[in-house]
Formats: sequence, structure tokens, C-alpha cells
Amino acid sequence: MFGLLLVMGAASGPAWAALPPSAATLIQASVLSADSIRVKVLAYLARGDIVGAIAMYEAHTGQAAPAWLMDLQVAYGVASQAAGKCQQVARIIHTAFSKLGQAPQYIAFKARGDEEFMVFELASGKNAPVTRNSYHVAVRLGDLVYDAYTGPLGMNFSDYLSRLHARQGVAWEMVTKP
Repeated sequence: MFGLLLVMGAASGPAWAALPPSAATLIQASVLSADSIRVKVLAYLARGDIVGAIAMYEAHTGQAAPAWLMDLQVAYGVASQAAGKCQQVARIIHTAFSKLGQAPQYIAFKARGDEEFMVFELASGKNAPVTRNSYHVAVRLGDLVYDAYTGPLGMNFSDYLSRLHARQGVAWEMVTKP
């Protein structure tokens, strides 16, 4: 008897159709709401507005923003623009994009030859040291690269490469871990 009901229920329409109308509405509303919030957070981040993304999340959910969203403020902060912080920053950025349903990738940069130092040319024209061990990692999403030096807007991959310098050049590859 149960098997017949199960087959009839499966043939009659979506699984939530068998639920009382209030339960089906609640399920649909929570799924749509979660998706809507995700899209809105992505829109704020695309504008580089992390504070706005956090405020919107909290206003729409009535809950504190998740740690991965709060951590983005730290990742893109000036304090993270220091040699040796890139792996931690890349993990934070990668986690945030993953939680938002994106497909970020880690991209590793190595100074060619026996060079140990790499610098990143800031918009001001000054060079900021990114590594003292010839290794730097960032996050790539599509054609944009994200790290503490690009800020939340990211930077076109070719522009990023033109600003990352080592005396003998820089090589890069996609990696699975920072």
C-alpha cells in the first residue's frame, strides 16, 4: 500500500505538491529567499561594497552575517597587503566565492630563476612586496584575479600579470591548494 502511495505521489507532480499548502509555500519562500540573498550579495561584491553586502545580508535575514562574509573585510584590508599573507587571504576569498555558488580557482605565481622577491605595482605607482620566498597565490574567477592588492573589485588577469614583477619574470599555474 505504501509503495502504491509513493508511486502515485511521485507521478502526481513535484514532491512538495503533497505537502500542505503552507509547508510548500514556506519551502519555496526559503529557497527563493536564499537565492535572492545570494544574488544580492554577489551584486554588492561586484561593486566592491563589502560593508553594503554585510548590511543587506543582516537586514534581509535578521541574522549576523556569516564569518566568511565578515572575513572579506579583513582579506581586502591594507593590513593584508604584506608579504606572506597571500595564502590566508586567498583561502578567505576562495571560501566566500564558493559559498556564493561560484567556481573560484587558486592561481600560484612563482618568481623565475633563483629570485625570491616579487612586488606588485599599486595604482599609486609604488611597489608593494608580495613575497620573500618566490611564491604568491591569488584567486581567479573567470578573467578576474582577486587578492589583497586588487581589492574586492578584482583585476583583469592580463592587467594583474603586468603589475606583478620579479627581476627574471613571473610564471603562473592553476593549483588546487594555496
